[in-house]
Parts: sequence; structure tokens; C-alpha cells
Amino acid sequence: MVSRRITDLEYAIRDVAVVANEVAKSGRKVYHLNIGDPVKYDFKTPKYISQALANATFKGQNFYVDSLGVYELREEISKHENHKNKLTITADDVLITSGVTEGILFVIAGLIEKNKEILIPGPSYPVYINYAKFFDGIPVEYELDESNDWDPNIDDLRKKVTDKTQAILLASPNNPTGVVYSSKKIKEIIDIAGEYDLPVISDEIYDQIIYEKEFTCPASLSKDVPIIGMNGFSKAHLATGWRIGYLYYHDPEDKLNELKEGLQKMARARLCANSIAQFAAIEALKNPGHHTDDMVKKLKERRDYSYKRLRQIEGISCIKPEGAFYLFPKIDFNEYTQWKNDKEFIIDLVRKTGICGVYGSGFGNYGKDHIRLTFLPDLEILETVYNLLEDFLK
Repeated sequence: MVSRRITDLEYAIRDVAVVANEVAKSGRKVYHLNIGDPVKYDFKTPKYISQALANATFKGQNFYVDSLGVYELREEISKHENHKNKLTITADDVLITSGVTEGILFVIAGLIEKNKEILIPGPSYPVYINYAKFFDGIPVEYELDESNDWDPNIDDLRKKVTDKTQAILLASPNNPTGVVYSSKKIKEIIDIAGEYDLPVISDEIYDQIIYEKEFTCPASLSKDVPIIGMNGFSKAHLATGWRIGYLYYHDPEDKLNELKEGLQKMARARLCANSIAQFAAIEALKNPGHHTDDMVKKLKERRDYSYKRLRQIEGISCIKPEGAFYLFPKIDFNEYTQWKNDKEFIIDLVRKTGICGVYGSGFGNYGKDHIRLTFLPDLEILETVYNLLEDFLK
């Protein structure tokens, strides 16, 4: 007997890789634009951070560390967040997790019970949807308005708050759309949360990968509404496989004490996050280097090229992403009637061209008729990909 929790799990980003693997076995070259992993391309983990990890293991720091995280790392994170976002958190407000994904798991486990709801952006990263359902809750999507450059639809969000709502989640920059929420929209979301006495969960993993706009930290705008921030070292510090993330609590009126205690229990139950990676993360924060700025400069060029090429293809529309490294174009299935939906399109695309993207419906109801492509590969690979895509659609 297998539980409903397991059978109901879906993760389009990796599910499509199963088809891509079949294609690769047939001898066709596969272009992996499905997974947001910069280290798979020409963005390498900085040597001094790798050296810090090696030093930690040779120093014998391979033991279980504090379940809440190495204290020095939590201290450095609190200093980093306070300096960057003008906060006043301490090391005791930080919990180290195995990537942001575990942070999402912890928070949703701590807030959601049967038939309770969490408001999430739509389109949305599939893990939010999966974990809400995993704990018998209901993920309710508020609209990111494509006709308004994927800006959050505040009226729609307000209408979807009910007496079952446990929290409002925002993700800026957003995966998959790349939208960066404006300060005005964030403040409106915080005000609604305050009106209904709800915490705000803020996924900030792409906060340093932004092109024209500036990142606004929700906690910096909140005087009384509790904010649970989530961030990590995977993207900005190019350490995706190390699985080091963190939660921080901005809680001016101590409304999260019970939740904090519960999440600490969860952390203890799973022992600890990767020890040697935590010691390396301390070095990354103390000596941030220029690798993030260099990456963003390269990514901006790749975004601009990809956006230009997509706009030249008939039957495709696309909003230019303001952050992260994803494009989320819409396919006109009235013009391309040979495919019933975005999933069928993506599977046919990878089988016939080797281009592996993700079907938009895997990102929730608002993702229907879209596909997600990363623009992480270099320009030469991207040129090949868009030539293949253009020929495929012709």
C-alpha cells in the first residue's frame, strides 16, 4: 500500500528529465534548459569557497553540528541580512536548512493542517504546491498578471483570503516568470497580511540575480507583520549541490515564537544540515568576492539574446524577466493546433530537437499554455537552441 502523499507528488522540472534521458540514450544531443543550475554551465563555484569546504573536512569538521546551524554561520547571516536589508535580526532568528527546499518544507509543515490554505503566487514553483498538498492543505494561487508584466494582482489576492488562510507567500524574483515585486506591491501584500493577522513567507533565493530593478526585502517594509525569509547559497554563490539554505524570522511582536520552537524541533529530528558546507558558507559571507556580479553580467546578455529570439518567433509571446534566469513564454495553441497542451508540446520538442524545457502547467493553473526555459547556457548553445526551436515551429 502506497500513501496518497507519494502518489500525488508531481515535479514537472525533473519529471521531463525522464523523457530527456530516453532521448539522450537514443544518441541525440539534449539541451538541458529545464533545471536552474548555473554550475552545470560555465558558472563555476569560486575556488576560495571550495577551498574553505576542503579545509573544513581536513580540519576534521565532519561531525554533526548544531541542529539549528553552526552558530558562527547564523551570526554572519544575521549581519549580512541586517546590512543588506536594514533589518535587526540576531543569530537566534536564523535556522540553517538543507537548501531553501527544506526551508519551504519546514514552514509549510509548521503552518498547514488538513483543509487549511496557503496563498501562493501563480504561476508558482511546484514545491509550494506539492508540500501544501503533502500536508493535506490547499495551495491557493493568487494571480501574477501576465498582461501587466506578471505583476501581482492585489485585488485577486485579497479576494482569495479566507478564514482557512494560514499564510501568504511571495517569491521575488519569481520562478518561473522572473518578475521582481515592486515595493508598492510588497507593502500592499504586507498590509493585507496584517489586516488578517497572517504571516508572510518570502522566498528570496534569487535576490542577488536582478537586472534593471532593485530587490526589496519584505521584512524591511514590515513594522508589525511577521515575515519568514528564506534564502541560501545555491544560486548567488554557485553551490547548488551543497544544499545550504536558511530561514530568518523578522518578528517585531513575537508572534512566531510557537512556530519557531516547532521548527527547531523539526531541525533536531533531522539532526543537521551539511556541516562542512556550513563552514565554507561562513567564508563566502565574510569574503563575498565578485562572482555574483560577474554571473549577473553574463546572464543579462543571455537573457537579452533569448528574449530577442523568442519575440521573433511567430505564435510565441514573452515578458522580459527582471530577475532569476528563466523565460516563461506563452505558446499560441490556436495557431499550433498539432499540440493539445503545453505538456504535449514540451515532450514533442525534446524528442524531435533535444531541447528540454518544462511545461508551464507544471507551475500551477496560471502556467497553462506556457513553457519555461532557462537562459543559463552560453550564447553559442542558446543560438543553436533557438534555431532548432524556430525550425521545429515552422
